[in-house]
Amino acid sequence: MKSSVLHMGSPLGSRLVVRLGIRGQLLVGLTLAAAGMLWLSLLSAGDGYLAHVFGPLTLAGLGIGLLFVPMTMAATSDVPLHQAGLASGLINTTRQVGGAVGLAVLATVAGGASSPTAGYDRAFTISAVAMLMGAALALMLPKGPRPQSQSPAAEELSSGTK
Repeated sequence: MKSSVLHMGSPLGSRLVVRLGIRGQLLVGLTLAAAGMLWLSLLSAGDGYLAHVFGPLTLAGLGIGLLFVPMTMAATSDVPLHQAGLASGLINTTRQVGGAVGLAVLATVAGGASSPTAGYDRAFTISAVAMLMGAALALMLPKGPRPQSQSPAAEELSSGTK
């Protein structure tokens, strides 16, 4: 389920970033994802799926899906065309390694609690706090102009200049 919501958020993100800008969309995506994680932290053992799991997973998945486009744009926007592949590879590597390290830390937190429910609640809360910290860091990005429908690197390629 969460995977399909991510797939909905990413295409929406590529259109929405033109309106909100990189910083604005990072703030929206991180806030939505944090809200979903905080909602999940309230989950109890006997709660039903539709009322207590579907909603927060949808919210978190949509928020995370909205993050992929502006994160890539922020990481590669001022990179010279001849180094675009390197920058793209670095951001993909940091996503993979960051996800693995984050999962290991959160699983350790969840496993160290006195009960599974308390552990997951704590892990979801820490995840939400990390996302809110990311939103605070996004506020430090320069506001700058809203992205065009085509990136500078794509414009350079289409015009034939280097």
